[in-house]
Amino acid sequence: DFGSSMFDFAIHDPPRFSHAPELYSQAFYAELSRVCRKGARIFHYTGSVGRSKGRDIGKEVERRLERAGFRVESRPARLQGVFARK
Repeated sequence: DFGSSMFDFAIHDPPRFSHAPELYSQAFYAELSRVCRKGARIFHYTGSVGRSKGRDIGKEVERRLERAGFRVESRPARLQGVFARK
């Protein structure tokens, strides 16, 4: 329900992928891109989920964010997340 280009910064801290896969979907990232202004920064917490099964959720998130129009800036291991800019 948010208007387009409303936010300069967003923090996305979703529950585990297995509990809410829709919050990791390409459609969600497209909507996030719509509500963020040009130049907006986001931090997407990814945690360490999936590593025991050989998945790299952080890398999957990076690809989806890039497809939605964000540029990944960094992925600091100590924060377990992704910083990106629109």
